[in-house]
Amino acid sequence: MDEHAAMELETSAKEPFFRAPKIVVILIALLVVIHLAIQLAGPSWQVWSLYAFSFIPARISGGAPFPAIWGSQVWSFLTYAFLHADLMHLFFNSLWLLVFGSVVARRLGALKFLMLAGASAIVGAVATLITHWGEAAIVIGASGAVSGVMASAIPLMYGSGLRLGDTYRTDVTTVTPLRPLEILSNRRAFIFTLIWIAVTLFSGASGWTGADFITEGRIAWEAHLGGFAAGLLAFYWLDRRN
Repeated sequence: MDEHAAMELETSAKEPFFRAPKIVVILIALLVVIHLAIQLAGPSWQVWSLYAFSFIPARISGGAPFPAIWGSQVWSFLTYAFLHADLMHLFFNSLWLLVFGSVVARRLGALKFLMLAGASAIVGAVATLITHWGEAAIVIGASGAVSGVMASAIPLMYGSGLRLGDTYRTDVTTVTPLRPLEILSNRRAFIFTLIWIAVTLFSGASGWTGADFITEGRIAWEAHLGGFAAGLLAFYWLDRRN
C-alpha cells in the first residue's frame, strides 16, 4: 500500500459512519421542539394547536364548522406535518427522515430538500382532501413529507455508483440516479417500492409511518401515497443537471 492510499484509508477510518446533513438535523430538532412545547403547554394549548394547524377536510370543503384562526384553512396544508400524536409517532417519523432525508439532502442541498419535503406534505394533504371531502377528520403527522423524501431516495439508493451500505461514505452528488421507468425495471428498487406501498396500505393504527386521523385512530394512507408521488416527481424536477 502506497503512502497516498494509506492516508486515504486513515482519513476514512476517522470519519463518522453516519453524518446527517445539518438541514435534516435542524428539521428533526424543530419537530421535537414543537411536540414538546405543545405537550408542556397543557390541554388547552394542545386543543388549540390542533384546530389552528392540523388538516381538517371539512374545514376546507365547507363541511362541519371547526374553531379556527384566520388563514388556518391555507397554512394547514403544510403545518399539519409539524404535529404528532405522541412520542412514538414522532420517533418513527424522525427516524425515516434521518435515514432517507440524509441521502436526499446531500444530493439536492438544503433549499431544494425543503422544497421537496414541503411540496410532498402539501400534495399529501390535497390527496386526503379529495378522498375525504367534507369529512370531519383531524389529520396530523409528517407522512406526506416523509413519504416524498423516501420516494426521492429510491433513484439514488439504487442508482449507478452507490450501494446501500455506502450511503454515508459515498458522494451522492456523483451518483447517476435511476430514471423513472428504471425504478420498475430495477428489481431491488421495484421490490422496495412494492413493500413500501404494501406497508402503507395495510398498516394499522400504530401511527409509526406518518399521519393519523386522530379522531378515528387510523393512518392517513392517502397522504402517504400523495406525498410519495409528489416527492418522486419533485426529485426529478429539482435534480435536473445543466
